[in-house]
Amino acid sequence: MGLGGLLLAVFAMAGVGGVSSAAPPPATVPAGFDCGKATRAIDRFICADATLRWQDLALSRTYRAARDAASGPARAALLATQRDWLVERDCRCVGDRTFAQLTAPSAGLREPARLCLMTVYLDRRRALVDGVAAPIATQAVREIDLRPIVRARPELVADDQVPITAMRLAPDGKHVAILLPSQDLDLPDQLWLYRVADGKLVPATPRPHRGAPPYPDGAVAAIKALAWQGDTIFVRVALWGGSGDGEEGTTAIYKASIKGSQRVRDPSGALDGRFQPISTDLAVDDEALATDDAVIEPVQGNDAFLVWAADHGHATIDLHVRPRAPGAVSYLVGWGGWELAHFVIDDPRSRLVYAADTGVSLLDMATRVERRIAGTARGDRPYAMAADRGTILWSTHNRCGDETLSGPDIAAPERFCIAAIADNR
Repeated sequence: MGLGGLLLAVFAMAGVGGVSSAAPPPATVPAGFDCGKATRAIDRFICADATLRWQDLALSRTYRAARDAASGPARAALLATQRDWLVERDCRCVGDRTFAQLTAPSAGLREPARLCLMTVYLDRRRALVDGVAAPIATQAVREIDLRPIVRARPELVADDQVPITAMRLAPDGKHVAILLPSQDLDLPDQLWLYRVADGKLVPATPRPHRGAPPYPDGAVAAIKALAWQGDTIFVRVALWGGSGDGEEGTTAIYKASIKGSQRVRDPSGALDGRFQPISTDLAVDDEALATDDAVIEPVQGNDAFLVWAADHGHATIDLHVRPRAPGAVSYLVGWGGWELAHFVIDDPRSRLVYAADTGVSLLDMATRVERRIAGTARGDRPYAMAADRGTILWSTHNRCGDETLSGPDIAAPERFCIAAIADNR
């Protein structure tokens, strides 16, 4: 039973409430209860707002997970505290106001009530999520200093912000590959290498050619694939040729460490099969997503699951997981803004690292158990997790390690954070 449904049942036991035949509003996301049966002002108010419907659905799921994990006195206590929370939610955010009063433009009550509900839902969700599964601890949280890139590539900087296409962590988490966007092609055109131990940041591939075409033969056009070997990264690049082939042209390999880089004429055969393409898009072919949503590429996943974000317009994005099986039903992981298009797959364990609105979270795609990553906040976006699962990298508009649940300050610069994590599950 959803949270609204639970509260309807509580009031029904007290002889209050009823059932309406009013049709629910159009919805891209449902509430945790049946909006077609909503009669109370707060339930109708939630049903009329997509963001609040999502908050109610997400909390309903989290509450059910907490309830199913509890037994005996603990389960009874959880039910009691949830009833208390529902009553407090109503009194604090709506009181005795009618739906007409809440939504009347002249009254000015809609936004305060909406913000109040967002706050109480997010607070309750985080408490329940942490109760079901303890947050993943973060240690040695630090901000990556991008000033060397600012000095070397001023043409990329806008509003004191360095645009980043992607980041990749070495398997042991000791180095970060930072990919910078091309001004000519879709793929990145330069890679910088960051050493976590001392924060040193150096270019790993040549600076791209500046100026109008034609480009010099042999100049780097795009970064195609990466391979790690200890403290060294190998970078496969596409080169400009006489015909200006760009990303489809001749390729070469650069070998780089924090000490410098060089083009490798005859790369070692030990790297065969170890290069990972920059593009992580999956070929789904006959496993078509069977959705009318405007899917945001790339579609990712592993042998067991597909993961994709969909754009519903007006900066409304949702995130889906679906088993890779014919006729499988997708699961709505998250609903919100563009931060949901940033997610990371922990392939061997079938887990998804994504931007939940309680902070960066790790979702087990098979069991749907979710764990929050400590030190992250609403609006933070994951960029990479090391293969050994001992390091995570994310971006924030807050301070690195700040867990505030208030919305991100989008006027503040985006910071890139790295931390050690203790994830033993």
